[in-house]
Amino acid sequence: MRRNKKPQIVSYIILALLTFIFVYPFWQTIVLSFSDKVFANAPGFKFWPRNFTLDAYRQVFRSNSIWVGYRNTIFRVIMGGSITLIITFCAAFAMIHKELPGRGVISFLIIFTMFFGGGMIPTYLNLKSLNLLNTLWVLVLPGAASAWNFIIMRNFVSAISPEIEEAAHIDGAGPIQTMVRIILPLSKAVIAVIGLWSVVNHWNAWFDSMVYANKAELVVLQTVVRRLIDVGDETAAAGESMTAADSTAETIRAATVMVATAPILAGYPFIQKYLVKGTMIGAVKG
Repeated sequence: MRRNKKPQIVSYIILALLTFIFVYPFWQTIVLSFSDKVFANAPGFKFWPRNFTLDAYRQVFRSNSIWVGYRNTIFRVIMGGSITLIITFCAAFAMIHKELPGRGVISFLIIFTMFFGGGMIPTYLNLKSLNLLNTLWVLVLPGAASAWNFIIMRNFVSAISPEIEEAAHIDGAGPIQTMVRIILPLSKAVIAVIGLWSVVNHWNAWFDSMVYANKAELVVLQTVVRRLIDVGDETAAAGESMTAADSTAETIRAATVMVATAPILAGYPFIQKYLVKGTMIGAVKG
């Protein structure tokens, strides 16, 4: 019995160390965001806030860039997620019909985009020719369709019994009625998964905002955080002074990270089961 317990003890120790390695950086960010600047600037590990204060959060919410970032991020999450679901579901429903003209060629062209891309400069020139640069729509439309999402959605929809669609046609339902009233309700699971993937991707996106929409009024939340990491204090960069009672750039960085990640972290426990399920949906049938 003792021999069997030794490997378990070693496993628990390794798991505890890995948990500490992954969790501690995030916990220290929380500690720094609620600590005063003297404690935050002191070297060493920090496990609990000292001289608890909300100065860093007050300074963050005084900055207009946070509110602009929230507004633009919420817009791209709602609009981007909705457009992605509509395009992906309609394409998947159309592609499950073998009588569709050019079905094989269309599938090949969609899958081709998973392996080859035009590159940053051609993409930039294409968006410029479409007059999408420095608009909110440049944050939504270029990534509205994804080959991976299409494959997952198509495989799930194709697994639905074709007899259900045939019965709807016999009852007089057209293709759109069948798609909306029959197939759509039966595809709630995969729609939830694709929708959650899209929401998470849009919430965490920052690079496209920096390259294609670099106006101050178009900045997204993660770009604000990124600027803080690369450049330093966003508040100081905006010309806003910091008094002696305010926090340092280190605590403001930590507070900004918490403000940017708190909403998605609050919702993650409720969506985790769908994200795990999404890795298996449509993976059997090709």
